[in-house]
Amino acid sequence: MRSFCISGLIFCGLLLSAAQTSAQTLFAYTENNNIILRWTAANERFVDRYVVEHSTDSVYFTSLHEVVSKGPFTDDTENSYQDADTYPSASANFYRVRTVLRDGGSFYSAVVRADVNTMDMPVLKPTVIHMGGTLRLDNYRSNQLLTVNIFNANGTLLGSYMVNGTSFNINTDRLAKGILFYRISDATHPLIDAGKLMVL
Repeated sequence: MRSFCISGLIFCGLLLSAAQTSAQTLFAYTENNNIILRWTAANERFVDRYVVEHSTDSVYFTSLHEVVSKGPFTDDTENSYQDADTYPSASANFYRVRTVLRDGGSFYSAVVRADVNTMDMPVLKPTVIHMGGTLRLDNYRSNQLLTVNIFNANGTLLGSYMVNGTSFNINTDRLAKGILFYRISDATHPLIDAGKLMVL
């Protein structure tokens, strides 16, 4: 029993040491309305990966990306990491990095804040279109593939369009006249923008 307690204390001590020496220094800044996240970590011998988490209120966080630990696993190595939030979902955004250890344990960095101008988010225009009209994305500034879904008032999906440019054609001949709804998303943001369309 005594040997179990001692080995348990040693194991806890190793984890504490890992947590202390692998703690990140997280920085966030805005560049062309992209939020760039940078952090450093040392002594990653116990570290499996890093999870970048995002929040709009600094209380409830959701996972944004995962970044694999670089190694090598030596005590005197400090590695630098970078990630980006290409379409922040609010004007005020909060981030933290969760360090996930190989045994499944984890700990968090300090929370940092970065602000953006939400007026620069991609917006679908025009909102009133005629049969066979062309829609465009204003403020489109990224090579990231976007998805534009169009729904009717009952929530039925009428069309899904993959967009990698500032404009795209939509076959409105298959759409009913009247008010429709759209949602813009990408691989990491389920909702970038939403609104109404009027088909004439």
